[in-house]
Amino acid sequence: MKKLLLLLFVLGTGIATQAQQKNSKELSDLFSDELYPLAKDVSEFTNNKVIAHGNVISIVKSTGTTSLAKKRIEGISIEAYSLSLLTSKGKEIALTDQLLANKVVNKFFEVLKRVKESAKTDNRAEVEDILNGL
Repeated sequence: MKKLLLLLFVLGTGIATQAQQKNSKELSDLFSDELYPLAKDVSEFTNNKVIAHGNVISIVKSTGTTSLAKKRIEGISIEAYSLSLLTSKGKEIALTDQLLANKVVNKFFEVLKRVKESAKTDNRAEVEDILNGL
């Protein structure tokens, strides 16, 4: 009976790890396929308030810059990426918690979408307020 419980525990742990890796992969794909192109589009009309370069998306505010960076995880055989939040004070916060990583990516999406919508009507002041409110 103990062996059966141990086997179930090991299998359950393996399945949870695979699900977490899949979520991380989906988040990485979301960053590359949707968030980064949106940031590139927005950067064209925000006068260096939104910068998309390499694997980094930066939003420049009056209080400093907030960036979201995607980095390749070295030393493992599969292609995997991690996300980090970078502050203007030079602090790097690794987004290892999946819920927190999703929340940060969603926040960047929300801000960039609002900026894109506001920019269609050419409201510079409103765009500045949105970016500064990140």
